[in-house]
Amino acid sequence: MSESASPPTLKPARHRLPFTLYVLAGLMLFKAVILVAVVAGATLETLRPILGLTTGPELTAIFRTYSAFGPIILAFAGLVILSVIGMLSRRRIGWLLAMVITGLFVAIDIYGYLNSSANHLWMLLNIVTVFYLNQRDVREAVGAAEPLEADGAAPAA
Repeated sequence: MSESASPPTLKPARHRLPFTLYVLAGLMLFKAVILVAVVAGATLETLRPILGLTTGPELTAIFRTYSAFGPIILAFAGLVILSVIGMLSRRRIGWLLAMVITGLFVAIDIYGYLNSSANHLWMLLNIVTVFYLNQRDVREAVGAAEPLEADGAAPAA
């Protein structure tokens, strides 16, 4: 009895996630925590000057004047967390979401800079985020770029 068994199909081995993707995920989670802390009013008096945050009464006045401001910031924090989950799951949509959110943050930073009200630490976090989002190994890990061949050339189509 010779049964012709088909060879088992092997799934391609998944490579480890690059270190830069972990750095990016940590950076983005840190930004999400900052957003939630700002909404929760959990900024300590000693951290306000370091983080460049407005004083308590000014922050409270902003939230009272614009009631949708807090939920919008919390939604951004949630989207940042979703993008991190997507990137760590090797999904391109997570990377795209991170690019769009970071692009919006950078646009807000530029507006703040032009109005002399920029938070320079937040701006620096966004610049570093853009740097890590555009690293080749991060883009390859999430499928936003084709891996280079061993000789450094782009793969043939």
